[in-house]
Amino acid sequence: MKMFALLTAAALTLPFAAAAQPARGYSAVPATAPAVDTLLTRSTLWKCTAERCATPRAEGSHLTMCQLAAAQLGPLTAFTANGAAFAPEQLAKCNIRAKGA
Repeated sequence: MKMFALLTAAALTLPFAAAAQPARGYSAVPATAPAVDTLLTRSTLWKCTAERCATPRAEGSHLTMCQLAAAQLGPLTAFTANGAAFAPEQLAKCNIRAKGA
């Protein structure tokens, strides 16, 4: 009976532990809807929806990845690296490289 209680408690805490871990990868929200389903920046493949482009990769400089995305998508309204949103000043540095800027 004790073993059952321990297993039940462990099973109940697993979803909470997984939810507490930060999301991996990058997410870019362009000011205008992406015109493509996929995007390639250097060797990183991004998947796009009507609202954002995202990739599970999170290697290298976060600012560089943001700038690479902005260079192809245009100005970004938001950028997230491993679950942490860029601050306004970081986003401004990113958008320096935006297509059409």
